[in-house]
Amino acid sequence: MKYMNRFLIVSTFSLLMLAAEAFGSTANVSITQSGTAVGNCTTNVQTPAFFNSAANWGSGASQIGPGTTILICGTFTGAAGATEFQFNGSGASGSPITLLFDSGAILTAPYWSSNGAISCSGKQYIVIDGGTNGLIQNTANGTSLTYHQSSFGVNGQNCPHTTVKNLTVQNIYINQGSSSSATDTAGLYTADINFAGSSTGVTITGNTVSSAKIGISVSADPNADASNVTVSNNTISDMDWGITVSGGDSGDTMTNVLISGNTITNWANWQFPTNTYHQDGVIVYNQGSTNIETVTFTNNYIYGDLGVGSPTGFIYCSTSTSCQFYNNVLVNTGHAIYGIVWINNPNCGNHLYNNTIVGLSGDFGLTIGNLTCPQSLGTMVVENNIFSGPNVGINDYGSLTADMSVSNYNVFRNAAGSAPSMSTNDGTYLTWATWKGNGFDANSNSNTPNLNGSYRIASASGGAYQTGTNLTSLGLTALNTDKAGIARPTSGAWDIGAYEFTTSVPAPSGLTGTVVP
Repeated sequence: MKYMNRFLIVSTFSLLMLAAEAFGSTANVSITQSGTAVGNCTTNVQTPAFFNSAANWGSGASQIGPGTTILICGTFTGAAGATEFQFNGSGASGSPITLLFDSGAILTAPYWSSNGAISCSGKQYIVIDGGTNGLIQNTANGTSLTYHQSSFGVNGQNCPHTTVKNLTVQNIYINQGSSSSATDTAGLYTADINFAGSSTGVTITGNTVSSAKIGISVSADPNADASNVTVSNNTISDMDWGITVSGGDSGDTMTNVLISGNTITNWANWQFPTNTYHQDGVIVYNQGSTNIETVTFTNNYIYGDLGVGSPTGFIYCSTSTSCQFYNNVLVNTGHAIYGIVWINNPNCGNHLYNNTIVGLSGDFGLTIGNLTCPQSLGTMVVENNIFSGPNVGINDYGSLTADMSVSNYNVFRNAAGSAPSMSTNDGTYLTWATWKGNGFDANSNSNTPNLNGSYRIASASGGAYQTGTNLTSLGLTALNTDKAGIARPTSGAWDIGAYEFTTSVPAPSGLTGTVVP
């Protein structure tokens, strides 16, 4: 009994220490819908009204301020068009305000407002953490449902230095646009997670989002900065655009945007009407003279069928300068599209290194549009990529041979088992021999890349195995390991594509869940 008591004391102390670490050191608050204890919300239990009252925010001992963690527990059932949690103050650098979901916590409403179920608008240094299984959902918003309203799960208008992580956001709008006779446009202004305006330093990571026009949206519009943004390791499905990063006017600035490790699929319900929706996995675009620079796409897995409505590409990048692609696996399994990767507008310094692009015979693997940068600035560099399936490897709406700086050490193999054509001016086709005669892909091949069902190199043979160039000298940390986290050699040939060949794939430490390519 003495040892049992000692064990209980030590265990209780450990739990209290963990709770202290979780809740920080300032006025920590528990919130349930009724204000009574639920789950781990057992001390200082309040209702959402406490959180939503500006009087309870500040630096006082009983107020919510920098360093405070607010734990929410149980089910919160909102009225149609409501916002459940509205931040009324900001955290500080190194001391954010955290809204943390207890295990099983749910925010549910017929539809949450266009201000979001959670809104941090006008505030900064915020963390919204779904914990183990935090959930935000609508229950009655969609084509054949009661409501047809604009709605967001999490919304931040001018909410810089904010992190949204570990949340599930679902059913924000259940669209039924798989038929060409579909007419519903009410889902146009819906998103699972939405940030607009000043969004510098926003991080959106580890979330599972579905059933909205946009899975995750970050926009600098209007007249704001949205630089140093990271959208990583999210699982996104049943949407028109998986991820969008955009600017709308000359006052917008977006630089150093990282889109990494996301899994995106399923556009079936958002194909029609075509004048409202067009399908993309990731779309980065600027309008007018918006300054969007240096967008990097790494380790993403985007797969499935964009459909026959108005598809654009698995990744569409239209910026002022510099679209960078490393270690992405992009797999079209449905209808042909005119650019699995599509780079548009006056870009300089675009690079595609070690991507695996798998498509259909009618696909264009890479499409280039309207480049105006001189070749000397490195308009397009394409190295160590697998293009498997498309009958057109690279298509250019301008002059391909003028726009391309370097294309080499790639595998180009079409569905018929031979080298694809390249096309220019949307109608002139260059044979493989003609293309190589123009000084491109001297060290590339059209042999089978020998991929398995996970789009990894199946054995130490084939066109992708140890036929790439070593790019260590570029000094790109994201490129020096492959999509599975395996280090590429510092000397000697690299394998072509997103994965280095290995006889075993090491499991990430400390993680559980389904392994995806």
